[in-house]
Amino acid sequence: MEKLRILSSTLAELYIKQGLYDRAQDVYARLLADDANNIFYRSRLALLRKETPNKDRLRLLTRLLKRIEEKQDARG
Repeated sequence: MEKLRILSSTLAELYIKQGLYDRAQDVYARLLADDANNIFYRSRLALLRKETPNKDRLRLLTRLLKRIEEKQDARG
């Protein structure tokens, strides 16, 4: 069964308040993909990318690499 995904700027802001910057970035990136002319989404995403602490970026990259490795293992 497919999970229901509710994406909104409110959700992204909640993630920010919880210190989950990578999740907030993901939400804003997806919202921006659906509404490329939205200045608010664009500015929040840019600010998050600039202001996100390096440890959060490292955590995000580590998770992405793990997903890639899992997909490669599943194929192989």
